[in-house]
Amino acid sequence: MIGLTVEHHRHKQFPESQAFVLDNPIRRLLSPPKRLISKINIGSHDVVVDFGCGPGFFLIPLGKVAGKAIGVDVSPRMLEKAAEHAKKELSAVELLQSDGTNLKLDNGSVDLILLNHVFHEVQDKARVLGEFHRILKPLGRLAIVERTREVSRLWARFGPPRIDEKELSNDVQQEGFRIIESIPHGTDSIIIAQTDKN
Repeated sequence: MIGLTVEHHRHKQFPESQAFVLDNPIRRLLSPPKRLISKINIGSHDVVVDFGCGPGFFLIPLGKVAGKAIGVDVSPRMLEKAAEHAKKELSAVELLQSDGTNLKLDNGSVDLILLNHVFHEVQDKARVLGEFHRILKPLGRLAIVERTREVSRLWARFGPPRIDEKELSNDVQQEGFRIIESIPHGTDSIIIAQTDKN
């Protein structure tokens, strides 16, 4: 059975009206996107999907290092903001509206899918992971970033929930992925999983 604990299901989708919290100069200073991107080994010819891209905090830098960067978000408003940001930064990206249960991408067309503090918001995890499996190339990778360590009470209240890394790994493995690495990243872990298809 797929599913994180009840506490994680109560965490709601990030509100569109607060998109500025996800992409602003202070966040870029305190947590530069390049720091995380450098840990997930992206090649210059890779096709990368930023799932739950929001206003483009990671998507825009991904567009500058990957062969192709595709931002996926359920919110049209977030995608509008990502498009504005990409235009301003001269970063070529593609945008796709979806909740992940039906991705308009070809089978075996993606090298890496990044989810940054998004996995805990996914409603139908089994179906979304099935779609990820379908669009990833053989040995394609899934990089899930979630908070796995304790933080201050204030950050715990307003930031993403703390996720049990073992529980997350079990959810992913149940859908045909194998965990190949867990990379510490501040109070987060970057869980790298790989498709089992040859």
